[in-house]
Amino acid sequence: MNSMLQCIFSTIPLCTYFMSLKFKKDINPKSSMKGQFALAFNDLLCEALKNTKNKLIKPIKFKRELEKFAPQFCGYEQQDSQEFLRFLLDGFHEDLNRTQDIPKFNYSDEEFDALNDEEKAKVTWNRYQLWSGSYIFDIFGGQLQSKVTCLKCKHSSSTFDTFWDLSLPIPKNIGKRQHTLEDCLKEFSAEEELDDAYKCEKCKSPQRAKKCLKIYKCPEILVIHLKRFSFNFYIRRKIDDEVEFPTENLVLDYSVLRHDRNIEYDLYGISNHIGGLGGGHYVAHCKSFKDNQWYLKNDERVSLTTADSGKNSTAYVLFYRRRH
Repeated sequence: MNSMLQCIFSTIPLCTYFMSLKFKKDINPKSSMKGQFALAFNDLLCEALKNTKNKLIKPIKFKRELEKFAPQFCGYEQQDSQEFLRFLLDGFHEDLNRTQDIPKFNYSDEEFDALNDEEKAKVTWNRYQLWSGSYIFDIFGGQLQSKVTCLKCKHSSSTFDTFWDLSLPIPKNIGKRQHTLEDCLKEFSAEEELDDAYKCEKCKSPQRAKKCLKIYKCPEILVIHLKRFSFNFYIRRKIDDEVEFPTENLVLDYSVLRHDRNIEYDLYGISNHIGGLGGGHYVAHCKSFKDNQWYLKNDERVSLTTADSGKNSTAYVLFYRRRH
């Protein structure tokens, strides 16, 4: 919890939103938490940012509200930090959802299917904003395009989905223990061949096809989750391969974007997992927006550091902010 909260405390747009108290106008009375989760976080954030004497802060009230929203975080057993982040953002999103009454969707299935990809993407995005919009989604939300192409007739169809973070696979190259973030992004976007269970709309019959994922709309805050924990029927393991990633000028280009315009990001937070499946410890490396220095946040211990000190095989969740 500390590791993720420290990264969130370095997320400038989110902190500005809460500290300006604009969030109070967005509290949704129909939320299951009635805004209590967002209010508890704001209290914690104010205490953290106004802590000029470097005293220790115990987030007891916030954790109590978190347990109401996500009971699986009751107690003090080790949990996954990326899973915690998902529930954290989900809790904010529900409490601060602008939509109180869900509007009706004006398109029939047939009309929607007749749209081109650009129109489908726009309609899907606008529909999500109308049904479930929040400032939290405004900064963390992006859009993915999943494109399937029939290998027989070359007909393609696309679906569009929103995302809060990108879970990137670490390439399985035998003998290679070091990769780049670009390798992981290309693996994420690599074409995947589907078996003949795919029913082609044009052929009207099951056909072999290929599928690929691309980022269609980039978020303000890009959260990247490196899939270090591998689970299958036979084995559970942690992947300790090192993944190199830039501190500044992460460029998303045509290899992962559906359009040609490059998008650039700068790193400001890393959640690191030290240890293995049996047990471990989370720390955070964060860039302070007060002095632009990097700090190692290890529970009650805070020390000046560099971004490079967190860029090793323990890096688990990365926080990037988009350049404008």
